[in-house]
Amino acid sequence: MFRIKISFLMLLLIALVGCQKKSTDTTAAPTSPTFSPIISMSTNISSSDSITLYTTEYQTVYSAGLRGAQTVAPWSSLNTTGTTYDLTMITNSYFGLSAIQGYGFSSILLTVPIIAITSRKLPADISANNFNDSAVKTRYRLLIDQLVPYLNSSVKYVSLGNEVDSYFATHSSEWTAYKDLIEDARSYLISLKPNIKVGVTTTFEGATSTYAAQIASLNANMDVIIMTYYPISGSFVARDPSTVSTDMQTMITMAAGKPIVMQEWGYPSSVTNGGSTSKQADFITNTFSSWRVHGTDKIPFISFFKRREWTSAYCGALTGQTSGQAFYEFMCSLGLLNNDSTAKTAYTTFLSSISGL
Repeated sequence: MFRIKISFLMLLLIALVGCQKKSTDTTAAPTSPTFSPIISMSTNISSSDSITLYTTEYQTVYSAGLRGAQTVAPWSSLNTTGTTYDLTMITNSYFGLSAIQGYGFSSILLTVPIIAITSRKLPADISANNFNDSAVKTRYRLLIDQLVPYLNSSVKYVSLGNEVDSYFATHSSEWTAYKDLIEDARSYLISLKPNIKVGVTTTFEGATSTYAAQIASLNANMDVIIMTYYPISGSFVARDPSTVSTDMQTMITMAAGKPIVMQEWGYPSSVTNGGSTSKQADFITNTFSSWRVHGTDKIPFISFFKRREWTSAYCGALTGQTSGQAFYEFMCSLGLLNNDSTAKTAYTTFLSSISGL
């Protein structure tokens, strides 16, 4: 009987020790951030190319596994003056919103800029008005009315300006008026399309350093932070591709919890800009490794600029420069493919990076 009691007590002690050991092992292992990226790649073609080529470009991008797309339609192109509307840029059968959705893309960023880089894009009859003028607000709301029937379920994001800090560099007194206008536009758009997230596109440098306070004010009542990113300094001189990691952390800190949508994301391969094909490939590698660290809750959408290089003639017309000059080389070496569709190292790296996603 005594032995039975001891055996029972020993079994009870062993069981208690086992329970204690289990309780100390319940610390949850850290979980990796969600990584379900929406990846886009610019398919802009040269002016000498047939417009029908957009179909091939979009289909090729989709076949590679990308499900994001980005397109631009300036206000002044859609509404030249008064009540004259031309919605070709969003209804075109090759690159319009319905066409892009028809190719299979499920997440579209549409930029309808009031400002595009250094220029106002208001209709001609109100082009000189203050941004917060009641007539300007009314007219942008009327434009939204025109656009709403075409904002299909794939349109997830709308931007109200493109790299606007470039304009404000020489128009510093207009920040507040523009903020007033875009907040009115956002409020009206989401009242009609509540599932669309609205923002305004700035440069990475402007948002994180040069105009950090002003851009933080612009973004305060926006749904998402929208930026363009090219790691360059000075006269289009590429920084080392390793800076992607710290730059991405800087973006996230600046965004203060709001999702970040990258309208453009690129790196030049021209040695004139301090780049190279190998550096461009490293940039792609570093992009995906850093993106995985932070996850897609913080950065859901990146549009790589661009898929294929423009022709030399178009590069010259676009930049006003010739081969060997910094801006020309920058704009004409961002493609992951050469103009003849032969792949640079970066394109192979890109395909490898998205494999299995």
